[in-house]
Amino acid sequence: MENYAEMVLAMDACADRLEYLNNLFPDLATPTTTEGVIHWRQYRSRLPNLDIAGELPRETQPAVDLRSIAIGLLQQHSLEDVLEMLKEEQAVELTLPELVQLIGRKDYLTVLKREFRELLKNAISFEQIAALWNDLERPAFGGATWNSRSVSMLAN
Repeated sequence: MENYAEMVLAMDACADRLEYLNNLFPDLATPTTTEGVIHWRQYRSRLPNLDIAGELPRETQPAVDLRSIAIGLLQQHSLEDVLEMLKEEQAVELTLPELVQLIGRKDYLTVLKREFRELLKNAISFEQIAALWNDLERPAFGGATWNSRSVSMLAN
């Protein structure tokens, strides 16, 4: 049973990562990669919930719409603050890329534009914004890291 549970958890992680990459690079996503995630999730929904050790089924708890909570928090707080708040208030620990995947590209872009405008009001240059966001390890659009050109695209 333990090996089976480990395999299921590994497949969950693979599906999560593949979905993240499909969303991050939509031009590279194929019907096979998107359908693979959908098929796994459908199959997984028919399996019993497993605890981390894979020994006992988890008790079903009321579903929490984590995405809605995160988006609500992001209206008033930074990405990093929301990560901390989710950890403290919801007992959910996410990485920044996982949070971006959770909220989706559109809402991530909205948060970035809001912070971009605020930083510009404080006379922070595009280069400084790029350096700050790279230091915070914020996922960049169109490349591995932020640069002044990618930051300037948020002005549109």
